[in-house]
Amino acid sequence: MKKKREKKLKIEPIYRTIEERKNEVRKIKEVLDEHQLSIEYEPIKKLYNIMFNYIKTGERIIVNIPFPDMNKRIEGVLAVNIREEVALRLKYEKF
Repeated sequence: MKKKREKKLKIEPIYRTIEERKNEVRKIKEVLDEHQLSIEYEPIKKLYNIMFNYIKTGERIIVNIPFPDMNKRIEGVLAVNIREEVALRLKYEKF
C-alpha cells in the first residue's frame, strides 16, 4: 500500500517596493562608508551601479565582483522577495 504524500503549500512571493529596495541599498552604503570604501575603488563603483540597477528594475541580482586591490571579492544577493535577506560580504581571496 502506497503512502499518500501531502502536497506542499506554495508560498507566494512578497516583493519589495521601490522604497524598501532604497532602504536596503542605504544600509549597504552606510556599511561601506563605515569601512571607508568609496567610489574611488573600481569594484565599489561597479557595486554602486548594480545597486542603482536593483532599485530601478526590482530584479533579483547575484553580486560577484573581484576586488584584487584588497585581496577580496564582493559577493552576495540583492533579493526582491521579502522572505529572502539582502546580504553582501567581502570574502577573502588571494589574487
